[in-house]
Amino acid sequence: MFGKWFTKTASPSKDDTMLKIWTSTDENKLKKEWTNPPVKFSPSSLKEQELLTRIRSKTRSLNRNNVTRTQAYLDFYLKHQEVHWSFLAHMVSRNGGWNMTDLKASHLSSLLSYEKSSILFRFLEKANHLIFQDAYPQLLLYEESKKAGRPLFHLLSEFHVSAFMIPIWTLFLKDNRKKELLTVSLIINEQNFIEYNLLQNPYFQQKVLSSLTYQLQEKLGFTLLLFPYQKGSNILMTGLGVEQFSNLSNRIEIGKRLYVLLFKNDDVLQGTLRFSKEHLHTGSRADYLPAVFSSKSTSRKIYSPTIEAAWADIDHPSIVPVAWFKDFQEATKFLNLPANFEPADMEKTHLYNLMKLTGISELHGIFFDMGK
Repeated sequence: MFGKWFTKTASPSKDDTMLKIWTSTDENKLKKEWTNPPVKFSPSSLKEQELLTRIRSKTRSLNRNNVTRTQAYLDFYLKHQEVHWSFLAHMVSRNGGWNMTDLKASHLSSLLSYEKSSILFRFLEKANHLIFQDAYPQLLLYEESKKAGRPLFHLLSEFHVSAFMIPIWTLFLKDNRKKELLTVSLIINEQNFIEYNLLQNPYFQQKVLSSLTYQLQEKLGFTLLLFPYQKGSNILMTGLGVEQFSNLSNRIEIGKRLYVLLFKNDDVLQGTLRFSKEHLHTGSRADYLPAVFSSKSTSRKIYSPTIEAAWADIDHPSIVPVAWFKDFQEATKFLNLPANFEPADMEKTHLYNLMKLTGISELHGIFFDMGK
């Protein structure tokens, strides 16, 4: 019975037809901007310098941990609902938090040594931190540009944001109907950003991406990106399975599918929005499935701690990011979207994976007792 569940719902069905999301006019304008040598602007006034200071301070404050980042994305989206990426980032960041606390949860903790779980946490936390460091100043400069009635995106270089994004934001400020173009561009940017500033780091390649634990998780299909959504009094689940996370192109395509799944299915969009407003993100899977998980270690349910209970905040050293954008043809080949991506019920898949993990955990305990 469980095998039947898993086969049917492992990932949503998709239409392979891809739709272009920019006009020939947009294409010509953007390519002209991208091929011009980048111009380094300095703040032209005391007011701009004060603005930069405020943005740096707010970004640093909200980049404290996964919970503060996740809430910041939602708060921004509720104020600027034309910026779809911010809500997509909120939902993906919730998953990042659940993955972090899984490392201390009762169904996984016996599989991992303290050293291994700490390395995996640092990897997940670093990715979450770096994306916020890059993306949140972009969101705040868009907000300030709206207030000012003029583009302030020349200041993005002060935050080491890729030259790829500057003309995209300028175009979007003039015409905020170009929501898909902005969202996909931000997906391309964020995935390239972590590719060059995290995933190509030899330490994490050796300790995480090529580790047996990571390979085992991918092979067994445990890596699910879940979108809980409210429908009536019920919390349903959709999402998709994530494979080959280490492949840049694959991560970009996953991001685009998630965007279509979230914003092109009204039940999912309205339901996830309601869920997000009514259930504060804590990092515990009890946020969406309290019948199975509990954030209390004394419960008979699967222990799924909050971020605060599982991990202390990390003081990340500041970095000057590697500039990834060198070839607009390589980047713009991703400027399209799946024509359709239907939601699938992922609850049974999720529960089946839990059963497999629990079984592995129990076997691990038996082998440990036997001295294997």
